[in-house]
Amino acid sequence: MSDEASPVSDQEVRKHGFILRTIERHFFRYVDRHVPPANYHRIDRKKLYILPSKRGAAFIIVIIVLWLLGTNYQNNLVLALSFLMISVFVVTILNTHQNLSSLSIEYAGTSSAFAGEDVEFVFTLTNHSRRYMESVEIGWQTGGHLVANIDVHPYESIKIRIPQKSLKRGWQQPGRMRLQSYFPLGIVKCWSWLSWDITALIYPAPIEVPLPSSCKADAEGNGLHPIKGGEDFSGIREYRPGDSLKHIAWRAYAQEKGLYSKEFSQNVSQERWIIFSDIAPQDVELKLSAMCYWALQFSLDDEEYGIVLPADIISPDRGENHRRKVLETLARYEA
Repeated sequence: MSDEASPVSDQEVRKHGFILRTIERHFFRYVDRHVPPANYHRIDRKKLYILPSKRGAAFIIVIIVLWLLGTNYQNNLVLALSFLMISVFVVTILNTHQNLSSLSIEYAGTSSAFAGEDVEFVFTLTNHSRRYMESVEIGWQTGGHLVANIDVHPYESIKIRIPQKSLKRGWQQPGRMRLQSYFPLGIVKCWSWLSWDITALIYPAPIEVPLPSSCKADAEGNGLHPIKGGEDFSGIREYRPGDSLKHIAWRAYAQEKGLYSKEFSQNVSQERWIIFSDIAPQDVELKLSAMCYWALQFSLDDEEYGIVLPADIISPDRGENHRRKVLETLARYEA
């Protein structure tokens, strides 16, 4: 008998889930139509929704029970208590609504991130009223972390960072933001859904893969890669036991600046090429992850390096700007 009933119950569950998804889809279609994506949102009554919380639902049930008991037994004290609780509930609705109204939030930037890490979206939260905004909670609809208990003083602006998990490389849109508050008693929830016209560029996740011989040093560089040794003076450093006496900076020692040793170097041709087609994995994403790993390694070693993609070539260079250009090119690559 239970075996015959289970398919029916599963069908009812699927039907119930379908109805909820349909209602949710129509609701968010309404939200997106009334709150279009933007870089700045000013919270007002048209963007706020308010309903009793789970604690508020229990509060209402207690009010109804007290009112029924007071009416049936003609007990004025119980009736007075129920009316007092109704008054508290109504006042709480007003206070919870005012806690989010007159608030504005503006996009201020995005941090860089690799696939699998949290990318942080930075916003400026401003209180335009003379009231304190207390216990404000902000988070993304999907794949995000809740930033809770934010307090904003009257006419104050604060910076907040709202992280979101990055699942893959490329452009990532954070989706809808939920701004909510249960202040002051937790029996009423006031919230708003905000859509943003913003994106974050996610770099490939670096994965260590052996570098093929074709990707190693290029002997036709411009001789700009310094290595220790040689005849060119490159600077001084603190003396270490075992340093040659002829390399000691006697002039600095005579000036009582301390004991230092001279360093010498020479520039050789040492340009690195990271070639997409020569990376061992056949999977495109693994190739890009390997190229990302070696780009980071060469940047740490302050070596000149370039990359070769099927549709793009970046000449060897060094520095933070070159590193960012390489990572952004890898993140935007389309097979």
